[in-house]
Amino acid sequence: MMDFKFLTLIILFFFSYSFSQNINIEVKEIDGSPISEVNVQLLKDGKTIDFLKTDDKGICTFKALEKGIFSLKFTSLFYKTKIVEINTAEKTNYSIVLETQITTIQTVEIKSRPKIATAKEDTIAFNLKAVRDGTERTTEDLIKKLPGLDINENGKVTYKGKAVGQVLVEGNEFFGKNHKIATQNISAEMIEGIDLWQNYTTINGNRSTALNLKLKDEYKGKITGNIDGNYGTKNSYLNHANLFRFGKLGNLALITDFNNIAKDPISFTDFYEMNTQEDIDNTGNNNNIDIPTFLNNDGRVQSKNNQFAALQYSKSKKNFIITAFSIFNNAQLEKFAATKRTAFEGQPQDFSFFEQKSENNKGFLGTTQIKIKSSFSDNSFLYYNFGYNPTRDNFSQNTNRYSENNNFYEIDDLIKNTTFSNFLSWNKGSNNSKLVLAFSQINQKYSDDLNIYSDQNLFQTNSNLLFQNYTIQSNRYTFDFYVKNKNKFINFNFRSGFSYKSDDSKLIEWISQSTERRGLKIYHYINDLNLHKQIGKFDVSAALSSHFLNVNNYAEHYLEKRINIRFNLSSNDFELEYNSRYELPTLKMLQNNLFYTKDLSYFQNASLIPSVLSNIKTYKFTWHRFNFEKGNSLFLMLMYDKTKPNFTTNTINYGTFTGIENTTATYNDRLLFLLTGNRRFSKNFIFKTKLTSAIVKNFNFINGNENTSTIKNFEISQKISTNFKNKPVQFDLGYTYTKGLFDQSFYSTSAKQDNVKLSLGIRMIIKKQWIGNVLGEYFIQKTEQNTIRNFLIGGQVSYRKENSNFEYNLHYNNILNLNSFQYINGYTNQLGIEEASTTALHGYIIGGLKYNF
Repeated sequence: MMDFKFLTLIILFFFSYSFSQNINIEVKEIDGSPISEVNVQLLKDGKTIDFLKTDDKGICTFKALEKGIFSLKFTSLFYKTKIVEINTAEKTNYSIVLETQITTIQTVEIKSRPKIATAKEDTIAFNLKAVRDGTERTTEDLIKKLPGLDINENGKVTYKGKAVGQVLVEGNEFFGKNHKIATQNISAEMIEGIDLWQNYTTINGNRSTALNLKLKDEYKGKITGNIDGNYGTKNSYLNHANLFRFGKLGNLALITDFNNIAKDPISFTDFYEMNTQEDIDNTGNNNNIDIPTFLNNDGRVQSKNNQFAALQYSKSKKNFIITAFSIFNNAQLEKFAATKRTAFEGQPQDFSFFEQKSENNKGFLGTTQIKIKSSFSDNSFLYYNFGYNPTRDNFSQNTNRYSENNNFYEIDDLIKNTTFSNFLSWNKGSNNSKLVLAFSQINQKYSDDLNIYSDQNLFQTNSNLLFQNYTIQSNRYTFDFYVKNKNKFINFNFRSGFSYKSDDSKLIEWISQSTERRGLKIYHYINDLNLHKQIGKFDVSAALSSHFLNVNNYAEHYLEKRINIRFNLSSNDFELEYNSRYELPTLKMLQNNLFYTKDLSYFQNASLIPSVLSNIKTYKFTWHRFNFEKGNSLFLMLMYDKTKPNFTTNTINYGTFTGIENTTATYNDRLLFLLTGNRRFSKNFIFKTKLTSAIVKNFNFINGNENTSTIKNFEISQKISTNFKNKPVQFDLGYTYTKGLFDQSFYSTSAKQDNVKLSLGIRMIIKKQWIGNVLGEYFIQKTEQNTIRNFLIGGQVSYRKENSNFEYNLHYNNILNLNSFQYINGYTNQLGIEEASTTALHGYIIGGLKYNF
């Protein structure tokens, strides 16, 4: 212990040495005349450190906190852009000569197509001129045209099959990790360029990926945005407003949205990330937050209203950065579904039933986050993050179930959750080393009130009423020490930390007067060593983490391992990864008393103890090929997960309700295959392909009998899009085929469903005033019992006179089904074959006026 303290003192003394210096810049013309008002950027590793303008004498001075190699970028309306590399270890005074760029061009002959993307170190810069055709409305429309990038079903920007860490605006954070708020609200005409940063340093000093949106100059330094109001059939409405100000006084954004057309401003993953506290190693931490039922984003609802508001402010100065945002979303939805269950052969036939469910859910979620970074002259900085997340979810359902007897259930479930979090770190850098000391705290209060009423006795009791209350009070405190060193021989990161977590729960069922109190106290010590070495074209890293746990006085020790090997050859990037990690059962899984749920089932712990560790081993291979000249890309990923032992269930079917016992089983296997590709034919056609396949094999139990469930999913989608320059009409033609298959060993049963979607999209721009798009989809859903066909037509038409602030819009969706239509979903679980039919949102036609300013 004394040796460790002595080592810490030596490290602190080593990092206390620092310096600063002035970099003096003089900018002039060829004849020696000084040039004023020239924009000068000081860059380090492609990232802007500081930004100044030359004074009347053509001079500006930067203050650097370290010596080394930098870049200076000079931009001006009247002079050619120039980039100069400097070494401040050799000199600090520089005289730069700029050339005028006022040139008369007589004839221009283009002999080759422009590059769609260029790569420099860890930055990929996309050439938007090569993909724009004038039909883009939002930044999301532009991103979908860029090779290697995509938007997933949750609105996240993805690269190499993974969600990008953050979407930035002019290098600044924009509503944290909420991609949709940036990509769907910042118009395409505001964007000058898009860069992908593969090694981005976040505000707290961690490494991540980021997509940086660069704005046109006319949208900087003034208030811009739009106000949009629309109304139409069946009282449908969409009212939206964007307000932006990007400039020296800081970046301000205000976004509001009120609609009843099931347009969700945020997604499930956004909610999850907003309730995840950042950690020193960027892994984050959450307490298994329940996703609110009103966050339904698939449109399969009878009606849904959203009231949404988001406010962000950020400001970057030389030694101080602040970014803060607050988001509030209130929602109400109605849903109707009909489900038919067919019992497996060998089960009592009264296990089969037909039921109808009507839901009426409402609630709200909110989040407020404040991030502050203060830098000091000794090359150190303090970072602080505050988070506040309140959530309220009101679930109400009426269920009519028809079996041998007709049963009625009225279900109400109210979930409230409030989370406070704080994170504070001190970061010290010196030459090639970095030291971090951090403290984090997270406090969560969770409550769940479940009420069930029926016309029969519930869950084999003598009562037709159930009133259950479940509360969890959770507190977690973490201290971390982190040191990072880069040198010519090998780079290493070392982390040592301690955390304490206390979870206390109380489970009460008032009718039976049963009560259970449980506590989970975890003391966690971690020592982590990460080594990194680049050998020629190979990039090798390995990490070993030693964990000491004390869980309710059970002592456990385990090692987590990770190995990553990356090989880069020309435009090909190959990567192999092995990861071994461990999980503990959550407090909810450890409840011994009956824990009832709103889907007419109950959970109960059968054999889990707090110290049970589940080992998850992951094997992953990726291959990425990118042709920057043509914009072609190909990405392949093959991943295999094996979990042993596995936290699983023993499912017991009682016909009208289900009992599920949490227990352990021998394994859970998951195999995932992903292939995505972009290919450009000539310069006018783009062909996109996406192929995914997954196999999940789970060992579980049914009525105490061993069972192996196998789920197989396969999906392929292909689309060809045009990119004719200066043409009024573009089109997108594609298809998606999805196949799902379920098998289980017990009862030797299986079920499957096939989905086929054919789509044709037409995009038009006429005289730069009319912009329209029409998307037609022919959707076929087929199960072993039923087939449903839907023809869906939607789109938007807008008219905006050149140089006018007013824009007239017509939005339409599913116009062939203005009343309602159905989706079906066939699946199999351990209880039987089920087919659900869900009423989806009716079609609508709405029109309105948008004012742009």
